[in-house]
Amino acid sequence: MKGTLKLKNGLFYAVINYKDRYGRYKQKWISTGLKERGNKKQATEILLQELEKFKEELSDPNTPTLNKNNISFMDYLDQFLETKKATVEPSTYQGYRHYFKIMGKFFGKNLKLRDMTHTILLEFYDYLRNDRHLKNSSIKRYKEIIAPALRIAYRDNLIAKNPYEFMPKLKRENTKREFYDKDELESLFRITDDTDIGLVVRVAAFYGFRRSEISGLRWKSIDFVKKTITIENKVVNIKKEIIASEVLKTYSSNRTLPLLSEIEERLLNRKQEIERNKLLLGKEYNQKYLDYVFVDNIGNLILPDHITHLFGDLLKKHNLKHIRFHDLRHSCASLLVANNVPMKNIQEWLGHSTYNLTADTYSHLRFESKKESANVISRVLSSNKNESDNLDEEILRLQELLAQKLDEKSKTYLKR
Repeated sequence: MKGTLKLKNGLFYAVINYKDRYGRYKQKWISTGLKERGNKKQATEILLQELEKFKEELSDPNTPTLNKNNISFMDYLDQFLETKKATVEPSTYQGYRHYFKIMGKFFGKNLKLRDMTHTILLEFYDYLRNDRHLKNSSIKRYKEIIAPALRIAYRDNLIAKNPYEFMPKLKRENTKREFYDKDELESLFRITDDTDIGLVVRVAAFYGFRRSEISGLRWKSIDFVKKTITIENKVVNIKKEIIASEVLKTYSSNRTLPLLSEIEERLLNRKQEIERNKLLLGKEYNQKYLDYVFVDNIGNLILPDHITHLFGDLLKKHNLKHIRFHDLRHSCASLLVANNVPMKNIQEWLGHSTYNLTADTYSHLRFESKKESANVISRVLSSNKNESDNLDEEILRLQELLAQKLDEKSKTYLKR
């Protein structure tokens, strides 16, 4: 360890050159607060004092940096998540805490932050895939915690290298999306219209709204005069806690769409039914969710998980093809695609963040575009084939004409 005096902006700095616990060369700059002229001796004294002080810090096992370096990996992640709490949505934070518990089952309490390796992380990925049967889209949720946490640990000199640096990219898997066609949706409507989630199902199929968007739909977001319906709020439930938020999945999720006449009529009927329930139940009616569209008969909010369970039970009871409730969103998109609605319009209808997301997800359904391609390739190749056939016919015609001429000349020669 060495120390030198250096000048910067006319001031003396005590610069300490040393190796950290991983053998990497480091510099620590300490301002003396002294100007260059006439202060070199005093600056040198400060340098020597700082050198001694720094040596003591490095040799003291109770130094905060050393304590942090000895922290367990899960304790470090716990601290990291606490720093994230103020910067993310409550629902996002609760999701992180759910993933944190699952990570704890794999990493345990004894793994030190400094002992985390690339191999251990690969084994964790295998655990998520093989034991918990997760796809890459779900594994990315764990990456969103581990990757930035390790990056910060490396920045703060708590680990010698970042083991996440060379982790393989989590490629997006091609998943088969289930959906109902027009006839299947009509059968579904006949079954669900008289149930508690009849209107929920129709709204999901007509608009492609997400569960959280449906649960969060409020009466103030529906304009019966201008005939519009706006998605500007969501509701999620985590650990029996209901969280309402105006921060949607993406910026594009905030969208205003035309109020379809089929849905408008049912919404107005539902509004009248709610008013009747309020009068009948009086004080027993839940007053907390008065502005929300989708409440049960006593005013309780119909939550996303409840929608999923009721929907699955109805399909099973009536022996309908199994799809997820979210697949009603795909069903909506498939009908738009089948009727040649441009992808840009579908993107805006569904509230996708990018055009590419919509195109990548649903372009395979565009059979009409495939027919157009088939017609083009058929026309081009058929055209070439016709041209080739015409050329062959012309050659045969010329050959026959030449043979006739030769035959005529032969007959003339024989007469002579």
